[in-house]
Amino acid sequence: MPIQPDPFQNNLLYSSLTELFGDFDDTVLSTITPLLEGIEIQGGDCLFRQDDPGDSLYFVMSGRLQALVTEGGGEFRKIGEIIRGETVGETALITGDPRNASIFALRDSSLVRLSKKAFEEVIAHHPAVALNMAKRIIYRLKNTPLPGKSHKKPVTICLLALHSTIDLAGMARNLNELLRSKGSVYLMSGDRMNEFSDQANERPDREADPAPFRTLSRWLDHLESQYEFLLLVADPPEPTGLLTEWSQFCLHQADDIVQFADAQQASDLTPPEIQLHHKGLITGQVETLVLVHQADTLIPRQTAGWLSKRPRIRAHYHIRAGSDRDLARLSRILSNTAIGLVLAGGGARGFAHVGVLKALQEHGIPVDFVGGTSVGGLIASAVSFDQPAEIVRKHARKGAFFNPTKDYNWLPMISLIRGQRMERMIRDTVTEFLNDHEPDLEDSWLTLFVVSSNYTQARAEVHTRGSLVKYLKATTAIPGVFPPVIDGDDFLIDGGTFNNFPADVMRQMPVGRIIGIDLVVEKSRKLTISSIPGPAKLLRDRFRPKKLRKFRLPSLASIILNSTLLYSSSQRSQIRQYVDLYFNPDVSRFGLMEWSAFDKIVQKGYEHAMIVLKSRSADEQAMFRGEPSEER
Repeated sequence: MPIQPDPFQNNLLYSSLTELFGDFDDTVLSTITPLLEGIEIQGGDCLFRQDDPGDSLYFVMSGRLQALVTEGGGEFRKIGEIIRGETVGETALITGDPRNASIFALRDSSLVRLSKKAFEEVIAHHPAVALNMAKRIIYRLKNTPLPGKSHKKPVTICLLALHSTIDLAGMARNLNELLRSKGSVYLMSGDRMNEFSDQANERPDREADPAPFRTLSRWLDHLESQYEFLLLVADPPEPTGLLTEWSQFCLHQADDIVQFADAQQASDLTPPEIQLHHKGLITGQVETLVLVHQADTLIPRQTAGWLSKRPRIRAHYHIRAGSDRDLARLSRILSNTAIGLVLAGGGARGFAHVGVLKALQEHGIPVDFVGGTSVGGLIASAVSFDQPAEIVRKHARKGAFFNPTKDYNWLPMISLIRGQRMERMIRDTVTEFLNDHEPDLEDSWLTLFVVSSNYTQARAEVHTRGSLVKYLKATTAIPGVFPPVIDGDDFLIDGGTFNNFPADVMRQMPVGRIIGIDLVVEKSRKLTISSIPGPAKLLRDRFRPKKLRKFRLPSLASIILNSTLLYSSSQRSQIRQYVDLYFNPDVSRFGLMEWSAFDKIVQKGYEHAMIVLKSRSADEQAMFRGEPSEER
């Protein structure tokens, strides 16, 4: 059908046409406009399939689409999303190639179609349009953002309570206020919908119009062009546990469905969850589980039980009832402005992370996601418990002075060190933090990941679920120094072998900015010898005072550890591009296993971080604190 005049979408369409075809005059516009066709597609429906002919391009006016490619086994893999104001299918229109992906609607969507025949008619009258289009496509391909970032900010968010004990109305009001610092927000509940329908006198006639709430759906399309966020608050479940018609509409129209559950309740599926899946109300949208805990909860427990029964959940988060900080964190996550903290490996030098953490907290910079490798993973786990830096320092210091490398293996068949002290240090530190409780990775307040290397499969492993102690052992299991960790049929070793600074992993999380703490030693070593001396000479030299030593050679432990980092080091310049705020304290004078230098290393990290932060402008610091800019 021809496109209908719509004051809310005409500007968006004109902007989309200009973005693709370049600036053009009214003559070109008068040629294109009659050839455009408006179409509507319901959530879950397919627009076109992979390998179909590339016979049209589409402008997205409202809603959200997803692009899927078919793998060798016939399974779909998501490669991206297309949102309001973007186009799909333009490259195939020029090349004539088949579609390289299938496009499905995540929710009810309005599109504008330009067929290949219509496009050829346009360029027959205005050849410059084709040239402009080709230039812009090439420009976009050359300036494609760095790979790995797949999350797009949701526009329409449905808030759904799974239990009657959840104060959803209160949380919605608070989220509404918090999101206003990120952009314009429109909050709508079932009551407000009734007010709108009464004022407009346009209640949908369900008998005449089989698509319920059609008028409201179009009105939401208009709101999406005016607001950056729409918060749709579902009704409380009816006494029977069924979802109201308004709630069903919210679920069907949302980009992101945020389900709030009372963590004190049993983890069984609730009636609303059973209904929304059985009735097909979910058509591929992001499903997020928010577990609401009592205000005095020290650490969440038994999260695995909730997640195992909900395999479709994309992400889960923990908040405490009445906690403004936790709700502020959730608002940053929902708006894709969350802060991710990445901590590199580096032996005892990694204690510098604690000093940087202290500086970040003093500057009011929050952390929402945290991950790391090796010692970076150890410190990341402490950060994920959401404690002040001084508490993290206290427990980390106790672990350092325990010295986890003292249990030498006198018959080193697999490793130089037995690793029992390392496991004891990890377990004791965690349980002292958490009053004798040993959590899983998914139980942390802040979303946590640690990286290990799979010796058996020759690949990096990113751990987000499972035993925290086990995977902290794995990420610190330096090959040859500590024994590998057995995980099923695989051996896991120190994550630094593949990825010692996992900023690329953090980039795949729904974060807006990444803070990275690296431990790169950038000083080059000057050698005064041409061959390695014999062991007797080396031993005598070691007994001399440090300043009088003749041979400036790395220790055996340093050679083993640094050898495992060679591949990671070669990738560092590329991975560093993902980091928005970069710290690299100079801790080169400290040994990789110099545990007794804990206080000095922490202080070095703190001093470096303060210098870096003071060099940033007030606006930049406010940006990392999540404060609104002066422009807003």
